[in-house]
Amino acid sequence: MIKVDEREMRNVLLNRLATYKDCYLYEEYTIPSGKARADIIAVNGHVIAYEIKSDYDSLKRLSSQILEYDSTFEMNYIVTGEKFIREVRRIVPSYWGIVLIKKNEKGLISIKFERRAKLNPALDFESFIGLLSAEEIKKIALNQPNIIQKYSKLQIRKYFKQDLVKLLNNTLSIKYKNEIKNHIRNTLKDKSLMCFSHK
Repeated sequence: MIKVDEREMRNVLLNRLATYKDCYLYEEYTIPSGKARADIIAVNGHVIAYEIKSDYDSLKRLSSQILEYDSTFEMNYIVTGEKFIREVRRIVPSYWGIVLIKKNEKGLISIKFERRAKLNPALDFESFIGLLSAEEIKKIALNQPNIIQKYSKLQIRKYFKQDLVKLLNNTLSIKYKNEIKNHIRNTLKDKSLMCFSHK
């Protein structure tokens, strides 16, 4: 086995994602809880996170990272090399995707989507909406009739981000939550510095 480092894996993955239509990318994205940081996020249809574990890393933090990713992102992938592939298959949930990146004797690196990710059943609405800024969340709250009837605009503007998130989660119907999920995707697309738009 020839080891592949994190930088090589990241570059190969970014190059692959760059071939996708209307794919908007983020690197080193801190999760709202502050307890983890996604190596790469791709927004194209869904908000998809990629966690890279190179042949030089360890899997010590993977279990706690899985919990954070599961609460926050719509789909998740683990990206790894030959060193950890067996352990990764055992540890990550069945709905996570697995990407295998390896290097041959000639130094050529290959990437294979060994398992495609499915929609994450553990997604938490409060964590997902937390991907937006406090100002963006206030704008959403100010546009909700149910909230405006109970709270003044001044009260809403004074709320802390985490309190507004809880308020929205407890007040909104599933239909509105789905509309807001779509709004989150579009907002992340608008804010992305790395946009690959292949028509």
